Order: sequence, then C-alpha cells, then structure tokens
Amino acid sequence: MEFEDITAEYAPKLEALQRDLASRGEFVEVHTVDTSGAFRSKIAPLKLSPYGESINAILYCVTHGDGQPMGDVAFASPSANEENGFPNIKGIIDPATVVQHGWKPKFASAITSSYMLDGATCPFDPRGVLARIEKRVKALGYEPMFALEYEFGIFHADHDLMRAGRYRELKPWGHSLTNYDLVRSGEYQDFAAEFITRMKSIGIGVASLVTEYGYGMYEYALTPKSALEAADDAMRAKLHLRELCAERGLVATFMTRFQPPGKESACGAHHHVSLWRDGKPAFAAGPNRLTPVAEKFLAGVLNRMQETHLLFRPTVNSYRRFDRGAWSPEDVAWGFENRTAPIRAITTPNDGACRLEHRAPGADINPYLSIAAILAAGCEGIEKDLPLEAPVTSNLANLDKPKLPRTLNASIEAFATSDFCADAFGEAFRDNYAESRRAEQAAFDAWQASHITDFEWQRYFVS
Repeated sequence: MEFEDITAEYAPKLEALQRDLASRGEFVEVHTVDTSGAFRSKIAPLKLSPYGESINAILYCVTHGDGQPMGDVAFASPSANEENGFPNIKGIIDPATVVQHGWKPKFASAITSSYMLDGATCPFDPRGVLARIEKRVKALGYEPMFALEYEFGIFHADHDLMRAGRYRELKPWGHSLTNYDLVRSGEYQDFAAEFITRMKSIGIGVASLVTEYGYGMYEYALTPKSALEAADDAMRAKLHLRELCAERGLVATFMTRFQPPGKESACGAHHHVSLWRDGKPAFAAGPNRLTPVAEKFLAGVLNRMQETHLLFRPTVNSYRRFDRGAWSPEDVAWGFENRTAPIRAITTPNDGACRLEHRAPGADINPYLSIAAILAAGCEGIEKDLPLEAPVTSNLANLDKPKLPRTLNASIEAFATSDFCADAFGEAFRDNYAESRRAEQAAFDAWQASHITDFEWQRYFVS
C-alpha cells in the first residue's frame, strides 16, 4: 500500500486517538525499528500526526551500538549515503500500536512504518517486511500466532565501568545461579510483579518471569499474539525491561553469551509458532502427531533453515551460544519434545497448546526478521506441499544431520546468495541486511587485529 493510501486509512484513527489521549497524556514516544532490531525513538509533545513523520534513513544503515568501540557508525547502504546526502524518508504511526503507559500515564507510545519519499513502501523496513509476509500467510487462510521467550542478564549498574567498556567487571544481580528461585534477591519478586503489571497496562501479556541457570540470568515469556503484534510486543517488552532496570540501578543485557562458552546459560529467544483457522488450532492432531498443514509448514522451515540462519544468529557473539548439549541447536532437525533440535514440536497438554518451538534464535535477534523468516519458509512449505522428514528419536550427536552455519561469515554467505531470501524479503532488503552483517564481521576483525589477546600474552611472553 502506498503512503497516500495508508495515510488516508490511518488519518481518522489517529485523529480519534489524539482526541482521546489529549485529556490524559502529554508526551509520546515514537519508535522506529532499525536494521539490527533496536528501537530508535524520539520523545515529543503528544501529537499523532495523520500526515506522517520524518524518519532519518540512516536508521537502516546504523551499526550495533552506533559503532562502539570501532567508530564505524554506519555501513554502506543505498538507504543513506554520501551520494544521496543522507535524506529523511517518511513514516506513519500505526494506530494499532498506540498505547498509554499505565505506570507513566503522561506518556503514550507508538510504532511507525516507513515509506520512501516517492510514497513507495520502504524496502529496508523490517516491520514492513514482516507485515507483507504475514499477509501472504493470511491469504492461505491461516492466522499465524507467535509467543517469544527471552533469556537475558541483569547486573548492578556501574556507569564508570560501563563508560570504560569494563562490562565483565559488573556484578550480577542476585546471589545464586539456581533455576526458578524466588529468593535470588530480596527485590526480585517486586521487580517481577512491577514488570508484569507494566506490560499488562499496555496490552502485553507476560506468561512468566523466572530466574534462569546462571548468575544474573533471567527469562520472561510473552503470551501469543499475531505475527506483527508479537514482534511489536517483543520490542516493547525488551525496551521497558531495560527501562525498569535503569530505574532501579540495574542494567540488562540481551547479548547471547556473557559467560565463557560451556559455563552457565546463554541467552536464547525461543519462538513458539502455530497457525489457526476459523478459531481452531491448525497444527493439532493429538499427542505426538501433527496435521498435514503443520507437517508442510515444518518441512518448509527446515528446508530454508540454513539460508535464513543469519536472522536467528545475527552477531559475532551469537555463535558463542552454539551448544547442542546446553539445548542451543547445531543441526537441521526436529523432534517431539526434543530440546536439542532447533524445532521442538509440542502437542500437549491440549490441542490449543499445539505449536512448534524454534530454538535457534538468540536474544540478539531482530524479532520482525526472525518471525518473518519462520513464516516465509513455512508458507513455502504449504504452497509447495513439501514432505516432512521423520522426527529425531535418538541423540542428535550420533546422527548425520545437516549442520547450521557455524560462523557469522558462513551465515552471511548462505543468506546473501539465497534466491529464496531475495523473493521472501525483497532483493533490496536481502542485500542491505547482508551488508549490515558484513560490516559487523569487519568491525570485529578490525578490533581483533588491533589488539594483542590474553592468549598471546600468557602463551608467548615468557616462552
């Protein structure tokens, strides 16, 4: 849909929301999701413009952490560059995303979708990519539902250490590493209650918040929503969890591994997906059984898992999480209730709970893109009537299953050369995203080349 068409559709809704909120609120936080999966936001007096917003196109070529510690603020991209003068493009607030914050009622917030200056849909906008793929699934007669779980770390904030980049010296929040522990910290239960209450006030359901295995490790699980809503909820929950931490002298991290590999847990972001039709679960066929449409969907996901792997493990740090024995998958496989495979089929306790759990994504994903990858591959499986391989029933380490790419470079190559990814996400998006990941790898390589490692000091200094 072109910009003029979408503004005509949204204008009366935004004007009504403006009138409703004006009597209660004063400010609005306007969020735009960038390529890496962070909200880029501005705070303004409460105004939900029916004419659109100006968005800096550089948001689709900024690097993680705006280039820390290398100073590589942006990567080469057709979205914004020296040749086009780093222009603004256009955005429009999606009325369905406008909420008033129950814990801070003077504030509302909203999420934008992006358009080019000529009014065409912005090909680099991750939210737009997911919206288009969700429509494709709905055209087949199905309603996709997703629920995301995030594992993350919480530490006591020390801003001097953080400014100096000495993050490993931060102290984890809580005195134990035990799973499902209610007394890890005296403030933990109050913290959990406040987070759940805040999310409820903006329409986000939190199924649970638990302590995970590891010092400073925690996990929350969100309740199911449609695909685009689930991604919006995932972004907001992450933002507001960080906000709550900051208010309490804490800091949260969603990097996938902050402990050395093999020690304690890493941070996953498991995706639970199901399709529904006419209000009924389309995957459910009883215990340890799947319907034909579920089998085709799953076959599609497995068929494209290597090509789309970049969207599940998008950073250098993502690949430190690989560990089949710690339930972080390494192979292309599936099984009923099998946590060592990337797809765990869950068929109990009832039909309404029947779903597929995709276990490859880490907490550093862009949820719009990880959800889009699952939907696009699953949709192809349905459209092409793909056959499903048998479920794994023994130790994956002893089976000769195809392997997921083990490095960021390998994942980039699989994604960048994939015709499927070009068709599913758009060639312009595929190429831009691949370039963003190449820039990420290049930054790490440059940093590594400019430092003498602890290994070298300890191994060679006195030899």
